[in-house]
Amino acid sequence: MSNLSKRSNPVTNGARVLVVDDDSDGAQAAGKLLETFGCNVSLVGSAGEALERIEDGTPVDLVFSDVVMPDIDGLEFAERLSALRPGLPVIFCTGYTSAVEALTDCGAMALMKPYSAEVLERIVAERLELAREAQARP
Repeated sequence: MSNLSKRSNPVTNGARVLVVDDDSDGAQAAGKLLETFGCNVSLVGSAGEALERIEDGTPVDLVFSDVVMPDIDGLEFAERLSALRPGLPVIFCTGYTSAVEALTDCGAMALMKPYSAEVLERIVAERLELAREAQARP
């Protein structure tokens, strides 16, 4: 992944992204890609650990998560994140079409694997921008 060059996107630059994946190789690959967008990335290996960080007040601007994990599935994770931090943008990624449909049906953003760097960057920027706009409203 060393051939990835940094991009200059003012929306993603400096964004604090929590990557949640029980597959450390997948988490590292996603993290490196997000770093090329200028994001500050933290990696965790489970949804439970991610929820602990959010509960502890760790500053997070966006969560990028696998759907299928051994401790908590994507739908439950989305619901618990929403209860802890309403408005926190979450992007789920999965290789399972049925999981994408279920998450989309409940209003979550789901990205089908494999995805391109361009698509991921666009979606991350869109989600961050929407969250910032929502926070700016009275």
